Amino acid sequence: MSNVVLALLTRTETAPAILAGAECLATMLADARIEVMIVRIAPLSIIMPTEEILTADRELQIRARETDRAAALHAIFDQWARGYTGGDAPRWIDEEGTLETFLESRGRRADYIVVGRPDTHPGHADHSALHAALFDTDRPVLIMPPQSRADFGRIVAIAWREDKFTLRAVLAALRCIDKAEQVHVLMGRKDGAPAPRIPEALTEHRIAVTPHELPIGKEKFGAQLLAQAHELKADLLVMGAFTHGTWHSLLFGGVTKHILAHTDLPVLMRH
Repeated sequence: MSNVVLALLTRTETAPAILAGAECLATMLADARIEVMIVRIAPLSIIMPTEEILTADRELQIRARETDRAAALHAIFDQWARGYTGGDAPRWIDEEGTLETFLESRGRRADYIVVGRPDTHPGHADHSALHAALFDTDRPVLIMPPQSRADFGRIVAIAWREDKFTLRAVLAALRCIDKAEQVHVLMGRKDGAPAPRIPEALTEHRIAVTPHELPIGKEKFGAQLLAQAHELKADLLVMGAFTHGTWHSLLFGGVTKHILAHTDLPVLMRH
């Protein structure tokens, strides 16, 4: 039985990195099957509350815009698929409706989901995609920055925290990092606190790791994690996803928020 990697494309700017990330992940999973999905916005779903009706002209404008976006993304997919050297040919899925609905439905049937890193504009679909992938599907999510490298998994950094979220992310990562050349565990430590222990989930699976202690103080811990990952030349960061407050206020936990805003490394997260 092969794994299924679901890649969601929303914008032409992020599509190449997402496809490259899905291909690399499929290789790490021993040629998993890749499904690539776009979701066209349904005209009725974006009518403002102040608008009483969807005019014919407005509907035509929305459909024309979505047709152009789908065509541009399909062209990128076709070019990438022609050079794909994995097992089964990647599958193209074109839906119309609500992004969150289709991502939740198909995402729950996949083993991994690949999305683009959201930019600073909260209105972009990348934010909705990330939220739905992390919190509605119960699946590990690979987040690809626009200019991230196409190959990763050789040197892996794990941002370890003693909780179920990080454990779930690590367990998901074990399926695709068993051939990594180096695995580093980055662990925070407050002054006077006991020394952190290497996660049993890694030792029990006989993963050779190198531990690193990072002081928890005034400096942003997310910035420390990224700096340490770069110093170690890591090409993949694994961590849990944490939130404070509601999604609509875009308040992730401090570390998660910093990583999502600044990472130039692929990040494998799970909530």
